[in-house]
Amino acid sequence: MPDFDLVVVGAGVGGYPSAIHAARLGAKVAIVEQGAWGGTCLNLGCIPTKALIHGVEVLKTVREAEQYGVRVPDGVELDWGALQQRKTKIVSGLTGGVQTLLKANGIEMVQGRGRLVEAGRVQVDGRDLTARAVVLAPGSAPARPPFPGAELGLTSDDVLAIDHVPASLVVIGGGVVGMEFASLFNLLGTEVTVIEMLDQLVTPVEPQIASRFQQLLQRRGIKFHLSTTVESLEGSPGAFKVKFGGGEAEAEAVLVATGRRPTTADMGLEEAGIALQRGAIQVDQHLRTSLEGVYAVGDATMISMLAHTASYQGELAAINALGEKRITADYTAIPSCIYTDPEIAFVGLSETQAKADGLDARTGAFPFTALGRAQILGETTGQVKLVTDRDGYLLGATIMGPRATDLIAEVTLALNQGLTAAEIAHTVHAHPTLPEAVMEAALDVDGTAVHIAPRKR
Repeated sequence: MPDFDLVVVGAGVGGYPSAIHAARLGAKVAIVEQGAWGGTCLNLGCIPTKALIHGVEVLKTVREAEQYGVRVPDGVELDWGALQQRKTKIVSGLTGGVQTLLKANGIEMVQGRGRLVEAGRVQVDGRDLTARAVVLAPGSAPARPPFPGAELGLTSDDVLAIDHVPASLVVIGGGVVGMEFASLFNLLGTEVTVIEMLDQLVTPVEPQIASRFQQLLQRRGIKFHLSTTVESLEGSPGAFKVKFGGGEAEAEAVLVATGRRPTTADMGLEEAGIALQRGAIQVDQHLRTSLEGVYAVGDATMISMLAHTASYQGELAAINALGEKRITADYTAIPSCIYTDPEIAFVGLSETQAKADGLDARTGAFPFTALGRAQILGETTGQVKLVTDRDGYLLGATIMGPRATDLIAEVTLALNQGLTAAEIAHTVHAHPTLPEAVMEAALDVDGTAVHIAPRKR
């Protein structure tokens, strides 16, 4: 008789929701974690980075207070140490909350490195945990590219803990993580240079919007070298030199933000019969691995390295592992958010992707400059862009501008529920609010947006 119905290996945002869902289905559950409870997202990713970013947003608002009729007579400065302390307090509260939730749901918490011995058996520091099913959620870690000296640069984990704001920073990698830190430190007055091997920043984003985003950051002083490969990194803290195709850049600090890798090593996975591809655990549409009774979720599957995807997968894996019901994972409506200034969020297909797929795509767009609430907030940069099929059914959306990362929720729900642009447009939106931009973009699919000039016929 197994000790547990389910053993979950990894207590990040994929693992701990999976354990809680299983417990609420009546299962006896154990969860194993070798590091900090809450995983990367709560400790080294989503939460601490956004805590720092919000502090810098507040600084920006205070610096611009005079345009809102508010005077700050003695000037304003950032207390980096205090901001770091606030970040730590938020992280501690949330990770403590995870432990409280696990205990409240009767889940046995086991600290240590979990290794899969065989189907239904996980070993933790010599102790065997047996179960009807296992969910693997080991997560990921920053990856370092193969150029000489790459190990000298800071990772996204390291940069969270730096004790001061560097005067200059080279960011290697123009993806989501790289651009969030580039934007943050630029607003703090750091001289920032971004080196990206591709010809576009944040490549999943609609090319037109990504280009506009780059232009905005260039105006703020960020230097970009796209379609450029780093050749080497040398030096020491305070005096680094990055050599790349066509030149070199010197900086006090260097951030290497070139993606993440699954942390699946030394878990006994291949020996137990788990199929891996470049370290990623291979799963089917029900999150099942190649070993009967073993499931995998989150970054370690490399399907979608987003915290909310991991949580979604965790719920499905718990249901599929414990019951006869089989739920198929559907990644059609998974939003992506970039917490830069301005924010960017997108879901589903871009216009470029839709056309590449051979779809007869239609679009609607609405600029924040034409929106009352955006004018009130003093945040008018960007637009909402919706993409539909020929019949008006939503295919996707890209939003750049104020609270884009919040606004994407409405569009994600609409995409998930198979709504048309007309159904969004004729849903009454409160005024004055930012979501009105979504409504107007939906109207613009048919060329009937109220607060922009009519299209030329």
